[in-house]
Amino acid sequence: MTTGLGEIVRALECALDQPLVEYRGQYFTGAVLLARVHARVADLRQMGLKQGDTALIIVTDNLSAIEQLLACWYLGAAGAFVDFRAPTVRINEWQDRLKPALIIASRPLAGVPVHVQPHELSPAAEDLPRLPEDPEGIALYSSSSGSTGLPSLLPVSQRRIAQVIDERCLEIGDLAEGAMLAATSLGYSASVHRWLSNLVLGRLTVALDLVHGLDELDAALRHANVVEAALPPALIRRLTALPIDMAPRYPQLRRLTSVGGPALPHDKLAAVAKLTPCYEMTYSAVGIGVIARITGPEIVGRPTSCGRPKDPVQVEIVAGNRICAAGEVGEIVVTTPRVQQKKPGDLGWLDADGYLHVVGRVQGLLCRNGVNFNAEGLISTALGLPGVEEAGIVSLTDADGGDEIHLIVQAAQDLAPALTQHMRQKLPAAEQPDQVHFCAVIPLNAAGKIDQRLLDQLLKELLNAPVI
Repeated sequence: MTTGLGEIVRALECALDQPLVEYRGQYFTGAVLLARVHARVADLRQMGLKQGDTALIIVTDNLSAIEQLLACWYLGAAGAFVDFRAPTVRINEWQDRLKPALIIASRPLAGVPVHVQPHELSPAAEDLPRLPEDPEGIALYSSSSGSTGLPSLLPVSQRRIAQVIDERCLEIGDLAEGAMLAATSLGYSASVHRWLSNLVLGRLTVALDLVHGLDELDAALRHANVVEAALPPALIRRLTALPIDMAPRYPQLRRLTSVGGPALPHDKLAAVAKLTPCYEMTYSAVGIGVIARITGPEIVGRPTSCGRPKDPVQVEIVAGNRICAAGEVGEIVVTTPRVQQKKPGDLGWLDADGYLHVVGRVQGLLCRNGVNFNAEGLISTALGLPGVEEAGIVSLTDADGGDEIHLIVQAAQDLAPALTQHMRQKLPAAEQPDQVHFCAVIPLNAAGKIDQRLLDQLLKELLNAPVI
């Protein structure tokens, strides 16, 4: 019987003296990681966590969180991750849905009753329990980003964890000889699989603090041993805007993956030209995995595409009960050997060569004077103006039942005249925003996507703010 925990523990036991994680200048070997997990198991067992329970893990640093997940598995419990930057109301939603026996964090959090397991724990005095051998036991609750609403939850078994690890290890291939930079929170499900696969491969993970500056990220990407990294589109966009003397900026990188939503065409082209020709973008969904992938050479020829569907994934574009022809926009429907007719909630089209192009969310359709258009086009246009770091849309209902469109941009207020002129030049009158608002920071979730519910709240605050 195969379990994810079994694979990981065997790998750690085979790498007792080998550095597997670098964090804050310290190296953690297989032996050190096993001892740290052992200490967390003893602590959680004392707190009463047991087989069949669920623990909600508030991710304040990735290393502690992955150890806490493994400790839960030792006790036969499942884990679910939430980033510590999530608002209290969001954490309370997870509590209501999962009914966790325990909420674990590495430090106290305001308004949330947590069991604090610090980054460092005293060594355990008792023996580890035997490894659970139930491959069908729930190991993890994987979630969608929740960027447009309540995140969907998918229970993942120990058997499935082992399968995903094996698939990821095959995908890594000879990149296993170099290190992976881990800069995104385990609150984003894809990050969890990357961490677990690296442990099984005995591959070094270079971990950044979850809150880091662009200069820290840039320096880490220049790390001589780092050959792979996965970052959200917004961060990659900011990296391409850095001053550069010579391209590529990261010549040692052999894979820089954009994850957490479709990247904009000009951002993809800039990443290939300025950062690394080994840039790629993946399109994936919870419960499906990677649907399509496009890499550097293909991006230059098809910058609007996210690649051909990855075998054995099949993609259809549908409008109602009808399958759309090549070039026609409709809703994306995905079929794999494990899932049938799954709808990720996106609009797109397939070109004559079978390349998939994602144009926006189904929920992102806007309507004005009977004309439908997608919010992504408006956002993409705003981001095309230098100085605009991030942009989002909130739609309210106007007096005629159409959409009153509010564009919120993360940029300096003095950019307003240039932005107005830019939007008028690039978009037809029917697609112009009704109001443009400037803010210091647009709220993002753990996947690096705009948190639409928090953006809605931000608009309310901006509309209610006193006029100066």
